[in-house]
Amino acid sequence: MLAVFTRLFRSLPQALLLALLPMAVAQAQTSGFSLPGIGDLEKQLAGDGGESGEGGNGGDGASDTAGEDPEREALRQTLTLRREIDNNREQIDTLSERRRKAPVERDRLQAQLAKARQDAQLDWRARYQDLTLAALVEELSQQLEALEENQQTLAKVSGELTRAQTLPERAQSTISDSLARTDEIRRRLNQENDSLSEAETTRLRTELAALESRVELRNQELSVASTLEELARLRKRVLEAQTEVIQTRLDVLQPMINERRGESLSAEIGDDRLDLPESVEDHPLLEAARQRNEAVRDQLKDTASDVNNLIREVINAETQLDRARSLSSTVNDQIEMLDGSLLLSRILYEQQKSLPQFTPREGLDKQITEARLAQFDIRQTLQELENREIKLPEDSGLDDQQKAQLRDGLQRLIDNRVDLLNQLDQELGRKLNILVRLNLSQEQLNKLTRNLHDIISEQTFWMPSTQPLSLAWFAEFPGQVVDQINT
Repeated sequence: MLAVFTRLFRSLPQALLLALLPMAVAQAQTSGFSLPGIGDLEKQLAGDGGESGEGGNGGDGASDTAGEDPEREALRQTLTLRREIDNNREQIDTLSERRRKAPVERDRLQAQLAKARQDAQLDWRARYQDLTLAALVEELSQQLEALEENQQTLAKVSGELTRAQTLPERAQSTISDSLARTDEIRRRLNQENDSLSEAETTRLRTELAALESRVELRNQELSVASTLEELARLRKRVLEAQTEVIQTRLDVLQPMINERRGESLSAEIGDDRLDLPESVEDHPLLEAARQRNEAVRDQLKDTASDVNNLIREVINAETQLDRARSLSSTVNDQIEMLDGSLLLSRILYEQQKSLPQFTPREGLDKQITEARLAQFDIRQTLQELENREIKLPEDSGLDDQQKAQLRDGLQRLIDNRVDLLNQLDQELGRKLNILVRLNLSQEQLNKLTRNLHDIISEQTFWMPSTQPLSLAWFAEFPGQVVDQINT
């Protein structure tokens, strides 16, 4: 659709040749006019401000602005317009440069797309097989960061493509308004030239130049719209392909990390094997302590796995939230620009299909509460273990040496458990922070999505139909109803 409008508006300067005559006349009027420099205008304003400050009443800035003389206000407006001219010219040069570099950019993106497709075929588990647990965790962190960055960039590119749909209408509106304002300024310069102050005349002529730069910028945007849209679509395909590769790598990394963590957990924080005589090694107290430690290990592995999964969920939720915010801004711009048109109906219909499809995690409030309670219990247990004195039953049936060996074994198992609980406390802290972050993102996303759905539904409900109702339509309606029922 954009391509059709772009082709239509590429001939805009020729089609509006007669309409542009007022601007040409205005240019002729200012042929001997040189734009004031930004630095000169700033110096004039600073000089006027200093003189005003010495003779002023010392009031606040609002009072000074309210009582500002027309000459100074004209200077201020001239400076704003002058800066706009430079900004418009800079954007025009940037667009020209982007069009010039478009072939190189296209080749670069196509190469990236080809590489992403090749990466999708790789056996990532085999490539990660020889990495240590620390290296796997580092790789997971890097891939999660890459996923977040890709998703944010993808949301921006999608927003650019959506906003591009209203470019012809925005260009037409800007050009139409600029031409009307140009004609108004031209008449004023012709009729009031003798009565205008020098500052006001400079302001009006600077505004003519600013209007001209606006029209030139919109024409430049239209002339490169198809090229930039093509590159944006290609960039979106690249980002989507790269995202799929990242997701594949994450799907491989997370199970591997869980496996490695399970294998090396005991070695990292102390295993429960004790070099004790057989008569003591199998004592029920030691077996019970080992079972408690193993339960903490299982809880630690489950919590670490939950954290990894939650990280991906929160990234997905925040990405969807960024997309929804971008879509909301775009929809508001489209409604303002295309209100009442059939084009808006079609665009909003497509926008409705692109609303974020997000399934929220249920019971987050309960999970947050459970994580906090678990942390509280762990810290209570740690405090008890730190102050605990190991006591053996009187009827243990062990001699003094065996009792000393049993007490030493229990102490080592307790030390292992303290290490495990400290690590579990840290993982639960991470989990709690991520759950809170996910809960907030889901609430914002749910609210924004509902609001977007209501806005789009309201706009499409009141949108005019493609065929207005007529007597012929009413005459054909009963037969159409019968046909519909029969089918």
